[in-house]
Amino acid sequence: MNTKGVDYLNGKLFPMILKFSIPAAISLLITAVYNIVDRMFVGNFNGTSALAGLSVCFPLSFMMMAFALTCSAGGSTFFSLFSGQNEPDKMNRSFGNALVMVCGFEIALSIVLLLFPDFFLRIFGVTQTAYPYAIAYYRIVALGCLFQGLSQLFCDFVRVSGKPVLGMCVTGLGAVTNIALDALFIIVFDWGVVGAAAATVAGQIASALFGACLVLGNRTQVRITKGIFRLEKGFCFQIISCGFAFWVAQMAMGFISLVYNSQLGKYGGDIAISVYAVVSSIMTFVIMPASGISQGIQPILGNNYGSGSYKRVMSTLFQATVFSVGITCFIWIAVMVFPRQILAAFGGTEEMFQIGITGLRINFCITPALGFVMLATTFFQSINRPGPSIVITLLRQVVFLVPFIYILPVFLEINGIFFAQPISDLLATVLSLYLVLREGKRFKLICAEAGESRVI
Repeated sequence: MNTKGVDYLNGKLFPMILKFSIPAAISLLITAVYNIVDRMFVGNFNGTSALAGLSVCFPLSFMMMAFALTCSAGGSTFFSLFSGQNEPDKMNRSFGNALVMVCGFEIALSIVLLLFPDFFLRIFGVTQTAYPYAIAYYRIVALGCLFQGLSQLFCDFVRVSGKPVLGMCVTGLGAVTNIALDALFIIVFDWGVVGAAAATVAGQIASALFGACLVLGNRTQVRITKGIFRLEKGFCFQIISCGFAFWVAQMAMGFISLVYNSQLGKYGGDIAISVYAVVSSIMTFVIMPASGISQGIQPILGNNYGSGSYKRVMSTLFQATVFSVGITCFIWIAVMVFPRQILAAFGGTEEMFQIGITGLRINFCITPALGFVMLATTFFQSINRPGPSIVITLLRQVVFLVPFIYILPVFLEINGIFFAQPISDLLATVLSLYLVLREGKRFKLICAEAGESRVI
């Protein structure tokens, strides 16, 4: 049951990759705008301490996305796999179970966050000067968990239904709302971080409502019946297992931001934390094209793997890798050549320039390699082999990275903190290459044993 007009199994791969990846990449870039725009407005109109207060709350977005992506990525992966196997009932149930789990997880997360704000802010590494700004931002953003989760879920299912442009519009509407309200609340009303938080939640609500209209209004492959929302223990476990790599990735990024804030506060105070706010924002922006391409190829990989077309699975990964690395290189060059201008866009001061120019260049020195690492992670998730995805993510974001963040500044001072990420990324690239090549050999063996000619 392939989407009308989308021939996953026989269509030309690269045009199909472009068709799905470009809207997905734009959608993720738009999502990145949520945090970047907030930081630019606050940094320019409310000062360094306000920016630091907003920055220490950055793990909140990772926590929200962790639970959303676990369900939406897992559910949409099975949606694509069942589409390749022509099983519409299971496709619909994958959506229904994912939706119920997103609602449950995100509501529970909001309750926990609102009950223990000071506990989480201490973990996030808030400083005394940044605390008043952080708590004001935190309390409002914590209310938006459900809407963030629903907007991600609807976006993913619209996209894997063969409507990548509409999926892009789901997040696009939220971003436009966020930017417009940021300008109104921060510049006109002078609400500061409260305005930034209110604009963010309003954007999430707009995205969720539009996505609901598309999915529940039969504008996608999902067909709504009462039975699909009945939780099935085995199905839920499969969805969570498949999407768990994304939970690990998001929670690891949130955890790493805490480690960074702690070490940067130790070596450079609020100025260094503000620099990291810019670095993390730009890093999000740089990897979005790679993330978008990886999301874009998910339905192509899922449908072809579900139908046993292993040669097309590997060809999709290869062509997408060339495209992803190439796109990432262009953005990488811009970051390496114009670090001062980037910092200035976030209200950079001379003190920020002293730390940030070198920090940006160090942190991004091997970023093009991430064009492959991101694809490798999604590749394994898309073929329902979450183990390698989890291994790559954990090693890159925790096992490799955390020790370097603590060890390197002992010898290189604050620059050592910025060196930790590229070294970790290099090791993750080598690991990803090994695992992908091993998977290719497994495909060859399966085809050989079946006496088929679909070899890699």
